[in-house]
Amino acid sequence: MINGNSLILQFGKETTYGEGGTPSRQIKVASESFKPMYNKIEEGLLTGGKAGSKKETMSIRTEGSISTLARPDDVGFFLKATLGNEEVSSIEDEKVFLHTFTALGTNEEDVLPSIFAIADKKVNKFLYNGLKINSLSFSASPEDYLKLDLNLVGRNEISSNVEMNNDLLPTTLKSFKFRNGKVKIAGQDVADITSINFNYENQLDTQTQTTSTGVYYKEPNVGVRTIQTTLEAIYTSELEQIRELYYKTDETVSIELLFDSEYKIPETDVYYQMKITIPCNQLSDATANFGSAETIKQSMTFDAFEENGQELITIDLINGEANEY
Repeated sequence: MINGNSLILQFGKETTYGEGGTPSRQIKVASESFKPMYNKIEEGLLTGGKAGSKKETMSIRTEGSISTLARPDDVGFFLKATLGNEEVSSIEDEKVFLHTFTALGTNEEDVLPSIFAIADKKVNKFLYNGLKINSLSFSASPEDYLKLDLNLVGRNEISSNVEMNNDLLPTTLKSFKFRNGKVKIAGQDVADITSINFNYENQLDTQTQTTSTGVYYKEPNVGVRTIQTTLEAIYTSELEQIRELYYKTDETVSIELLFDSEYKIPETDVYYQMKITIPCNQLSDATANFGSAETIKQSMTFDAFEENGQELITIDLINGEANEY
């Protein structure tokens, strides 16, 4: 029998879509679900016999998800693969670096980066090439770490002559935690947040097959991005005012999610940090119902949109990595 704890999962970025490469990161995960999808279709004709005809594979793709934790270094790799744009600047003596991620544009040359994964499942090693991130989610709740969930689609699964990068080890940096999170709504700190859920979807076009793609699909690219943030907090007059101002109207409201680490970047007094800024949202739901003797909480759901040329979203990551992801 194979123990699930024996899984080794490595990732890297592709120079050319679908060609894989040498892994650059080894990630600890809570779960993974990579699998190939072989669409087998029969002719659908009357055979004159007792059963239908033999099926043939008409298309191949892969899909899967991973659940892990948001660590100050590895999370940047997945943010770049999800949003597409990144700028890096030094903010202290070439030891502290600010990585700023923004959403990819809509021009023909704007193509979402592709990555690959290699999974050592002990029975065999599997390469999943041409991976693109369809959705990325952060979630945080009391007494817990900041969790990162990814949904990916890819080109193919290869199980022969697959080589791991034996020089890689998982990062030793600790994940961001719920207790170090802060939330701002309309520029004001909101106290007593009890849970945070953030979801970013790329709406990838994964079903375009042409005469030039053979059994595979065209390289998928982004569609209409959707961003939804759901917050839960202890119900107060402050939250009721937010409900009155933004749920009962169509007014625009900004939100900011900030996660500070308890740990400093080596040889500096700067703490690791990740900040998510979404300037334009509408409050699509705000509920605080009384139905038990427990502390009443208000749930708020924010949907992002574009307005007046502002960035749809900006994610700032501060760590000690000098290069672009």
